[in-house]
Amino acid sequence: MSIETSEADTLQWLQSPWKRLNQARLQERLPHALLIIGQQGCGKRLLADQLAFALLCERPDNEGQRCGECAACGWLRAGTHPDLLSLGPEEDGKAIKVDQIRALCTELSMKSHAGRYKVAMIEPAEAMNVNAANSLLKTLEEPTDSTLLILLSASPGRLPATIRSRCQRIQIATPDSSSAQRWLTSRGISPEEAIRCLRLADGAPLKALKLTVSDSSRLPNQRLEQLVQIYDGRLDPLAAAGEWLGETEQQTLEWWRCWLHDMLRWQQAGRLPEDPAMAQMLQQIVERVNSKELFRLADRVSNALNSLGSGLNRQLLLEDLLIFWANLGQGTSPTMNGSG
Repeated sequence: MSIETSEADTLQWLQSPWKRLNQARLQERLPHALLIIGQQGCGKRLLADQLAFALLCERPDNEGQRCGECAACGWLRAGTHPDLLSLGPEEDGKAIKVDQIRALCTELSMKSHAGRYKVAMIEPAEAMNVNAANSLLKTLEEPTDSTLLILLSASPGRLPATIRSRCQRIQIATPDSSSAQRWLTSRGISPEEAIRCLRLADGAPLKALKLTVSDSSRLPNQRLEQLVQIYDGRLDPLAAAGEWLGETEQQTLEWWRCWLHDMLRWQQAGRLPEDPAMAQMLQQIVERVNSKELFRLADRVSNALNSLGSGLNRQLLLEDLLIFWANLGQGTSPTMNGSG
């Protein structure tokens, strides 16, 4: 159950930014660089693709819908359009390197193959290391005609101010929970499943949808069970760190942060998790670990999420977090590198 690019202008929370971008396209006043900001799973890439397709199609309509019949649309369907460039880390969790940016800027400086726009996307933009960001500055300062650079970021504060100041910002707000639930149920998701997946996705509808339609819907429970086993001393934290490393690392850390917040709300306000099975798994931890340590760990997990793409050793960082967690289960006073 995928989302088509043409649906970008039908998603309620994307309508306002799309109208703004499409109007700029029609009036030929698009900037040379856009910074699209929003939570992961809110539709940043969908919006960017919609704009790119409208610029590259030979006969788009006034609403920005591509014709679907021209040669450019055929290339776009096949993912082979020579004037649409996409750049990200070479490996999950790694930084975008200066050589990647240099190659992209060289390509942008050349004339388009189809005689229309050249569009390049960088996602996540905050993954650029310092040298890569500095290399991008020249292209931002001296753009080639009929080029559009789109940076997509969930953490724009990690981008240098010199980059942010040279881009027009487009903010995508995460829809309220009721709207997100209605959208998911309109796609055949049960209300209960919609609520559960939205909670695990931190309210992001597209991320929640992805959880409902694949085997990844079972992954949260598996990760939570692993945390309980580590806490109980039944699972080696180093082995778990090795399993977590990779494409599910960010999502797993986001779930862990969510569960820590659940435990803190339970301790501080007596609010039990809505899922009875989850409450049962977390109860012993809530009763034994003090709030100070849970707050401390939640901060460390948040810092780990913010450091994604920074070049830090991800394996060591995960091991450090999980050893900290294992020590909580042993009733010892944990220490953590850089915890102060």
